[in-house]
Amino acid sequence: MAKNANDKSVQFLYGTKGGRVLLHAILALKVPKLLGFVLRSPVSKFYIPSFIKKNGIDMTGFEGVKFKSFNDFFTRKKEITFDSDSTHLISPADSLLSVYEITEESKFHIKGFDYTLEDFFEPARFGMSKEETTEAFKGGLCLVFRLCATDYHRYCYVDSGSQNGNHFIQGSLYSVQPLAAENFRLYTKNRRSWTIMNTENFGKIAQIEVGAFSVGGIQNRIEEGSFKKGEEKGYFDLHGSTIVLLLQKDQVKILDEIKAITDSGSEYRVKIGQTVGLKAEK
Repeated sequence: MAKNANDKSVQFLYGTKGGRVLLHAILALKVPKLLGFVLRSPVSKFYIPSFIKKNGIDMTGFEGVKFKSFNDFFTRKKEITFDSDSTHLISPADSLLSVYEITEESKFHIKGFDYTLEDFFEPARFGMSKEETTEAFKGGLCLVFRLCATDYHRYCYVDSGSQNGNHFIQGSLYSVQPLAAENFRLYTKNRRSWTIMNTENFGKIAQIEVGAFSVGGIQNRIEEGSFKKGEEKGYFDLHGSTIVLLLQKDQVKILDEIKAITDSGSEYRVKIGQTVGLKAEK
């Protein structure tokens, strides 16, 4: 179980009137883009040792590696292990997990806001029908995986299957910490990329990668084609971000321990490749 924590800067920027004025000025002045430029440059290397020490990051396997920039360190690639049982749904990333039910009206409630599936997909923008997008996930589940700055920022496929393209929506770069989610409709305001995957064991799954403050890059490995469970799907550039999975009705049963924690309003800490649900019995 993980508590919903916010750092002091987020408490000020999102929790006070003056902070929100400053926040909008920061976004208007493209400060996140500038910060991202700095952290991708060689000058940012000095920040790596203190970041590792402060956050207690395990660097096993990276001893002696000379990173070119903070972003080079942040997007480092490692070997992952995952539950290969075909009836087990795995987490796509190291993250804090929340679980929400999608109503038959295609709505769900996150941190004080009602969202609709159409908010996520904006299907008309991509010439897609509601049957292909919003209608497919009515009555299902919405899984929100919130990555912290200290998490591994590459993500994997949760099952084997195929996809027919990524759909990118340019947006803002608000923080994804809990207080920010309570004050802004983050999951439809922030930059994001989504795809619908036809999986072998869990029906259609929509995956939405949501960018956050200074996370300008959402890098997916393939545009379309087949994939295998546990293969890398892509990675985020810099700091915290979020992955949202939309599951169809009666396809997945979330593990009881996770459901008990998330039903209480808390987030559940998961690792990439860890089982979070089972194939529902028909």
